[in-house]
Amino acid sequence: MATAVRDSLEKGDEDVLAIAYEYIVSGVNRRQLGTFFTPAPIVRYMVNQSRRLLAGPPRYVVDPGAGVGAFTLAALSAWRRASVTAVDVNVVTLGLLAARAAVREAKSQPKVGRLTFAPADYLAWLQEEWPGLESPRLILGNPPYTRHQRMTEKDKQAARKIAGDLITSGLAGLSAYFLAATLNALGPKDAVCFLLPASWCEARYGREIRQWLWEARRRRVEAHFFPSELEVFPGTQVTAMVLLIGPVKRVDQPFVAQHIDLPADDPRADVAPGRSVEPDRTGSCPATFTSLLRRPAPRTVLATVALGEVAKIRRGVATGASEFFFVSDAQRDEHRLPSNSMRRALVKPAHCTGVRLDVRAHDALGLAGLPRWLLDLNGSELAETDERVAAYLDRGRELGIDTRHLTSHRPTNWYKVEPVQAPDLFLVPVGKPFHRVIINDAAAVASNNLYGIYLSEDAPWSKEALARWLRSEDGQRPLAELARHYHGGSLKIEPKSLRWLRVPQGLETPHS
Repeated sequence: MATAVRDSLEKGDEDVLAIAYEYIVSGVNRRQLGTFFTPAPIVRYMVNQSRRLLAGPPRYVVDPGAGVGAFTLAALSAWRRASVTAVDVNVVTLGLLAARAAVREAKSQPKVGRLTFAPADYLAWLQEEWPGLESPRLILGNPPYTRHQRMTEKDKQAARKIAGDLITSGLAGLSAYFLAATLNALGPKDAVCFLLPASWCEARYGREIRQWLWEARRRRVEAHFFPSELEVFPGTQVTAMVLLIGPVKRVDQPFVAQHIDLPADDPRADVAPGRSVEPDRTGSCPATFTSLLRRPAPRTVLATVALGEVAKIRRGVATGASEFFFVSDAQRDEHRLPSNSMRRALVKPAHCTGVRLDVRAHDALGLAGLPRWLLDLNGSELAETDERVAAYLDRGRELGIDTRHLTSHRPTNWYKVEPVQAPDLFLVPVGKPFHRVIINDAAAVASNNLYGIYLSEDAPWSKEALARWLRSEDGQRPLAELARHYHGGSLKIEPKSLRWLRVPQGLETPHS
């Protein structure tokens, strides 16, 4: 093989070095490193799209995770006056890139004096070296596709620090951290063109990134999606996409979602833009970006009803001292509280990870040591007749529970919480941006961390059908429109607003 490589170099074929690296490093190890080689037609497509996006030539082009330099060499050819920096933690690939560039120089192609090598972690380099580069700058490349399972906890913690509040989930892969860190570092004149796995466009870990892109309205943002059958990342069975982010303009810019068309027969032929849509960017951020390209169903006028006309919506129980009134199994047993003094309860949305709270799921809260009972002494004389309850209330007085603001202003006794019935559904009032809906089959009451939805007898749908619709994109969209939007992508809806939610009358009940 060495002889073949030498002969190819003498002929001026620098691509043989990339082929050599691919031959030497097994596919398994390349997947471990998150290293995948970008086909030439895709590189050309991304360079052409970047040139269209930019108002003029960039001063600097940065190739993160440069590898053997497909984007680096393309940038040297596309922007003759730009300085190009190849950043990669792998010095072997940078060495091969240097050799490829030297071969090009020997062939009297663009001089490589504009090319610099940065043997460093891109995330660290971005903080240390990027601020010193003059704008306008373009970040162009294929960040390493390393799944979160293959990242060490130490690496994740360092990446989260640089990504800031754009990634709050531990399920993000390295390419998502590259994207988040890049967004945090962008200056007004800078632009981005990344080849990425498309999972961040749908997954929970990508919500904050999607929100940032949606709200960056003075930047043109384009999401170009390859067909799902195209294996851009070999052996991964992951749909790929190209993300383009333009410089800041004086007026609002469009958000574009677009298909990428592939040539029918020739894999070496250029790819081209396909069908595109430009959604209204002034509205709330869509739940996913991939859904923007789904062809909408024919519009039909649906009869709707305001939720408040057929249901009551109210907050859960405000106890004034959750640690006293909501008790775990261990607290119940320690104080020997009788079963008729307590009701099943759901204290926090995170305590129920599923879509339905039934008796079995509620029992699991007890096994996990979580508070799941509400001390409810309404309609009983247990405070006076049961010594175990009386002793627990005495402990509450010792702790000063009876003198807190809410307890001390109760109309009868400080220990009698407001009477609340078990709702049909729980709705989580704060979403980022998804509002969770939990079917209440355990006849539990909620704390004031949740809202309860109580369907009337003449409601046109079952609780299962309503829950399914509320969780759907058709339900989440109007919820987001009724909610208050906060910095960081959080949405909060109030009970009064929820009453105005228009729900289609003809919801089908899912089969069990």
